Amino acid sequence: MTERYTLKQSLYVRASMFTADELRRQKRLGLHEVNENVLEGLVNQRAKLEGQQNNIIRSLTTSLFLAFVAWSGGDIQIPGTGASLAEIPAFLELSLIAASFSVLMATCSFLSIQLYNAVIAAVASDVLAKNKLDPDLFSAAHTPTWLFLKYSKMAPVDGRKPGFRISTPGRVFYGALVGSISAILLSLWFLAIASIIYIAHSGLSDDVSGRGVYVICISMILASFISIAANFVAFTHEMDLSALEEIEPDRGDLSDQSKAGCNLK
Repeated sequence: MTERYTLKQSLYVRASMFTADELRRQKRLGLHEVNENVLEGLVNQRAKLEGQQNNIIRSLTTSLFLAFVAWSGGDIQIPGTGASLAEIPAFLELSLIAASFSVLMATCSFLSIQLYNAVIAAVASDVLAKNKLDPDLFSAAHTPTWLFLKYSKMAPVDGRKPGFRISTPGRVFYGALVGSISAILLSLWFLAIASIIYIAHSGLSDDVSGRGVYVICISMILASFISIAANFVAFTHEMDLSALEEIEPDRGDLSDQSKAGCNLK
């Protein structure tokens, strides 16, 4: 009889559970174990995504500044040329589209980084389990990270009872540190979106092209809300325990065939 049960899980938890299941399946099939090279590759890829995210944030800041200059009637001379920003056709429209696209890409890159974190945590727990090491230390050794987010937790190492307990004032202080930074970053994200919407609403022309640009900007902003919500929203999933324990016959048959071929040789 098939044993099933349902649970709510976010995309982060889903990625972690799928990765852990693949590692278990790999061991049951007797395949080569995932080693530190795979883990290091995942960490390096996450570092590249974080670098791309920083570039996107710079692009967002620049495009928002230029959109504000064009909206307020200001003008800036382009270095090395005799032209100015006011002479560029549809400069305000282009700046708003660039800013909206940067907001969308920033939220998508943030979601990708969180999924990388889920996969890295699952792989690191498996690879480094034999050494009883903290998986976060491996990641921190290969890419810059905000370690204060880790050590401000009640239990810095997940699943391990802390040997050093912190006082209540300390927990309040570290909670205020993490909470205030999170609130500021979230406020800046909302401020960027509000600025784009306000400039687009008041600065774009009331013709077909202006309305088209406005719709494009709003569409990308709505998509960014969906992307940021994907980090937190959880849906009900049905788990089939028999499927989790099932060994794939194709790979097993292929392994048997390869062994038989070796014996014939």
